[in-house]
Amino acid sequence: MKTRFAVAAALLLAAPAAGQPVELPPVSYPELPVRANDAAGFVPAGWELLVRRQGDLNGDGARDLVLLLKMRDPANIVGIPMGHESRRLDTNPHLLLVAFAERGGYRRAAVNRGLFPRPTVPATGDMPPGEETIRLERGGLVVWFEHLRGWSSYRFRWQDGAMRLIGYDDSGVSGGCMTSTSINYLTGRARLTAGYIDQDRNRTVWRRLNHLHRPSLDEIELDQFFPEEAIAGEPLWCEAPAGG
Repeated sequence: MKTRFAVAAALLLAAPAAGQPVELPPVSYPELPVRANDAAGFVPAGWELLVRRQGDLNGDGARDLVLLLKMRDPANIVGIPMGHESRRLDTNPHLLLVAFAERGGYRRAAVNRGLFPRPTVPATGDMPPGEETIRLERGGLVVWFEHLRGWSSYRFRWQDGAMRLIGYDDSGVSGGCMTSTSINYLTGRARLTAGYIDQDRNRTVWRRLNHLHRPSLDEIELDQFFPEEAIAGEPLWCEAPAGG
């Protein structure tokens, strides 16, 4: 979402007043087990289970697992100078796991650590990952983020041996203009909508995608993947009011 990145840039520019971006303590990500008898068997020492979801993700009728994990290392909680005070910033990383049910337990199908970049400033306006982040809908996995002035989501489905990205949606407000984007990677089309929040009229256009690059859940990294760059044409923005 372009609104989200504009807000993030503004926060970084204001960092001297709100605390300088910190240098992240190094972390070592564990190799999650290939197989486990239950959800607890996938949680490494020093990590906690934040969210657990169950549902059929590969079409075999069994209840698969989706787990959101977070490291709990006090060394990753750093102090940020804030004038005469100091604020504590939790930079512990997250892992997202998909495991398919099989006889006697579960088998690891996908692991992601790139959808949840570690924070470097104490206030970004983004809600931290939690219960609302992970959703199972219509046989797919939705990873949902709430931002300072909007939201975004990434939809994955098991295809061609991977949890493949099939959809992206976002909505946000900037300067009184609300914009939304909905990308369908299966049809190769995107719907863009824009309208002022104090007016009832919206503009909606459909655009094709210049390419159909669809990273898998294992591959996607949020700070290096920009879905709107695949949309043909110029970004849609609110039209100036008549006589304005």
